[in-house]
Amino acid sequence: YLVLESNRFNGTVDVLESMKNLTVLLIRSNSFSGVMPDGLFSGTSGNIVADVGDNKFTGYLPASFANMSNLVSLIGATNSFTGSATQSSVCDNTNTTLLVMDCNACECCEVCCDGENDAVCDFQLDVRTVLGYDCGTWFQYCMQQDFEGGVY
Repeated sequence: YLVLESNRFNGTVDVLESMKNLTVLLIRSNSFSGVMPDGLFSGTSGNIVADVGDNKFTGYLPASFANMSNLVSLIGATNSFTGSATQSSVCDNTNTTLLVMDCNACECCEVCCDGENDAVCDFQLDVRTVLGYDCGTWFQYCMQQDFEGGVY
């Protein structure tokens, strides 16, 4: 898992291509730019969940995404992807249960961000749900303390 959401990071993400066991990539709301590496998620056998939305990515989605039977969720809205960045075979993938892209970058998307529908444009994955747990032990303790203290 790699979770780097809302950190103001910038630059390319080429280094991610070497992470062969990466299954969850949540890097929403940074300033990452450039083209997403074509080998991203190659060699990964587990279900793939990616939220790369609200960055400055350009070009097309990696061609390898079109053939990934384990791509479960992909959110790439609010980027600068090239028109038709999403191949129709990504949309046709019956295993991909959630696909949210900018409308101008995905002609085949049933749900897309057109800049006017805030609920779609502002959508982001909940880390706790993606990782399959509500929160860490320390966080549960803090939540319990805050709740008992009347904060929540």
